[in-house]
Amino acid sequence: MISLALAVIVAAVPAVLATQAEAASGGVLYVVQGLPGQSVDVQVDGKVVARGVAATKVIGPFSVPAGQRRITAVAGGKTLVDRRVAVGAGSNQDVVIHRPAAPTAAPVITTYPNKLGAVPKDKAAVRVAHTAAVGPADIRVNGKVLFANVANGESLDVVVPAGTYTVEIVPAGASGPVVLGPASLPLKAGYLTRVFAIGEPNSKTMNVAVGTIRLPGSGTGKPDMVDTGTGGQAVALMQERPSPLPLVALALLAGCAVLVTVRKVVRR
Repeated sequence: MISLALAVIVAAVPAVLATQAEAASGGVLYVVQGLPGQSVDVQVDGKVVARGVAATKVIGPFSVPAGQRRITAVAGGKTLVDRRVAVGAGSNQDVVIHRPAAPTAAPVITTYPNKLGAVPKDKAAVRVAHTAAVGPADIRVNGKVLFANVANGESLDVVVPAGTYTVEIVPAGASGPVVLGPASLPLKAGYLTRVFAIGEPNSKTMNVAVGTIRLPGSGTGKPDMVDTGTGGQAVALMQERPSPLPLVALALLAGCAVLVTVRKVVRR
């Protein structure tokens, strides 16, 4: 069994790309190296912020001015990907360099905003992102399909009781083969844990990149009732996606999940 605890690599790179005045009105970036078998140099706005970054490593945080920031990954003198990402004032986001669903296609960059709001003191926030070179997949947690038909570039966010969960990834709608896992995923109370599936099954390079961010507050204890609502964006989301997250199963597993978000991102 893979232990994701061993995969938690958050490089404490002290690079600051903005002046103090710019950082106050700028944003924060983490860069996730999701290209197996390669070591890359990472540039932000043409400045090298890290060299020889191996797959699964998460580097940052980098404080940058708000606006369009240029992210470049270089290996062996060759530019693998060069894209601009939007940085808003006060924003915090992950920038993932990875392959699209087609394993032979050129690398892409996908960004994910980090939600840094407080959670109840006994809860943990977690994001699972599909950034592997494989088609739509189901994510099983403790043996149950909780995140169904997740496409490359999509992510899911959930708040659950702190603890250790067993995670597997299988092709959408199938019981196997298992393309990643089973993996033991420890979730610590008061932290946002970000999990990125990377690699490609046929080349046996499937792996995970994991990073954690301590959340700014402890929140409150377990609520007596959670009003999930019946309309608005939740209804639109269920109409848009034929295989929504089975909230009943999540409730049985987590006991008290207080937030679930399915997010489709736009690549650059």
